Amino acid sequence: MKSWQDTFDNLKAKYIKRSTDRLTEILELLDGIHKNPQDKELLRKLSRNFHWMAGSGTMYGFEQVSILGVEAERYCETMLASDTTIEISTIEKLRSLVSELSTVFFSSGELESTRVTQNLDANDGGAPIQAEAEEKVAQKEIALFIDEDASTFKMLVSNFEEWGLAVKNVKTLNQAMQEILKQMPTVINLAVPVPDGNGYEFVEQVRSMPGGDEPVIIIASKQAGFIDKVKAMHCGADSYYEKPLDYKSASRRVRYLLDRKKMSPAKILSVEDDPDQAAFIRAFLESAGYQVKTCIDPRQFEAAMSQFQPDLVLLDVMLSGMTGFELARYVRQDERYATLPIVFLTTQNQLDARIESARAGGDDHLIKPVAPALLLNCVASRLERSRYLRSLLYRDGLTALLNYTSFMEQMSQVYSNQKRKNTQAVIIVLDLDNLKAINERHGYPGGDKVIQAMSLMLRKRLRQSDIIGRIQSDEYGIVAEGIDEKEAVMLAGRLIDDFSQMQHSTLSYSGFYATCSAGVAKLDTNTMNLEKWVSAAYSSLAEAKAQGRNCVVGYGESKSMQVSK
Repeated sequence: MKSWQDTFDNLKAKYIKRSTDRLTEILELLDGIHKNPQDKELLRKLSRNFHWMAGSGTMYGFEQVSILGVEAERYCETMLASDTTIEISTIEKLRSLVSELSTVFFSSGELESTRVTQNLDANDGGAPIQAEAEEKVAQKEIALFIDEDASTFKMLVSNFEEWGLAVKNVKTLNQAMQEILKQMPTVINLAVPVPDGNGYEFVEQVRSMPGGDEPVIIIASKQAGFIDKVKAMHCGADSYYEKPLDYKSASRRVRYLLDRKKMSPAKILSVEDDPDQAAFIRAFLESAGYQVKTCIDPRQFEAAMSQFQPDLVLLDVMLSGMTGFELARYVRQDERYATLPIVFLTTQNQLDARIESARAGGDDHLIKPVAPALLLNCVASRLERSRYLRSLLYRDGLTALLNYTSFMEQMSQVYSNQKRKNTQAVIIVLDLDNLKAINERHGYPGGDKVIQAMSLMLRKRLRQSDIIGRIQSDEYGIVAEGIDEKEAVMLAGRLIDDFSQMQHSTLSYSGFYATCSAGVAKLDTNTMNLEKWVSAAYSSLAEAKAQGRNCVVGYGESKSMQVSK
């Protein structure tokens, strides 16, 4: 794989060549302005070239280029705001700045790129640099519980075991460190105070270790003061809870943090009309593991948003024909992008520009040239917050599966795609049998355990490409593409059989069993709209219930497939 340094050196060589051409263009524009001092269009083009140099110089190790570019751009903007004729002395001042720019490029030779690479190495957050990633030997993931009182995390322990994590319990920080030195856990659950040290300092120590930024760390504390909560966040914990532990909230948070590692790389749309800055931003963020699409022409912004569906947008403010502020306002008027982070990258450091960024709906206002480490950490933090917010909005709190609205939205997309491509897709509706009776006999915690067990089984048994949602309290929807109804009936039969053999436990009951029923319907775009497709699956489910439950019925099948316990 090509290293970041090789990529950067290649980009830098192209940047130097392009800057040479740009300086020539700047001199030609100055000659034109000298002949016609009232030509504002030439002045705008001149300002645009200086704007590009101001934003890109430091990115490629030419800090003085950015400083001189900012100064020249301000001269141009001042003249554009004035109704007076451009004076010869001002033109000569700009020629002097161009001469200094030329000197920077041509007298320094091949400058070292250590400034940029050091900024990259300074990164202490965000996605890992792929070039530095190493393959790790597959080991069973560990959930480490540090607590004198075994009851604190008791409900979480069973969840982690169901999630496939090996659970280890220790009572002291010393014992915990011995386990960590053997293998870095996937999750660390720490109850404070601890008998042999400071729990917050322990978390800081873990975070400073090789691989210490990877574990999900939860702190449960008897100390309910605000200062204790601040200490927990300062030391590097992911979540802080007071005792007695809010089991559902903690479970939901940990599930999200664990799922985050399996998420596909975030997609970033960079709207930047300077090719040098656009190339650097794209190469740098791609080296950090993100998918990046560059939109050089802002007129193509709407199409890029629709086709790429980004998780974050980087917007330059000064664009050809429009501003980044206008694009941000367009985004904020569409409710589909309500949680989409918008980060402005601009040379405008004035208070008015920052205020305008906030009014337009921006989440951050970064000043060019931006340090690579700052850009990376800003992107990472904004993506983290946005993804977690979306998980709360679009996912069921108990199971972390898609909620009804999100499931139907994705199902609608599948329907549209299948109608265009004319390929196969099926929907499976699974319904837990007699959930009301389970709640009455085992309490609502017992019912929740059954609901969670089903969701975990579906996660494990189904493909990542399959759409899975909890569409009612006791119903699950599955949309699978590329299989026919017969194959879907067989799949649902295996799921029903596997679920019927699972033993469920609560604090009051050592074990009990539950069953489910399923209805399957293949999509026929010639005769079905979305509503009829869903209705066909529910019709099959009703027949499965009528036949005694614990079975699956296909909409196009003449007979049901009965599955024994």
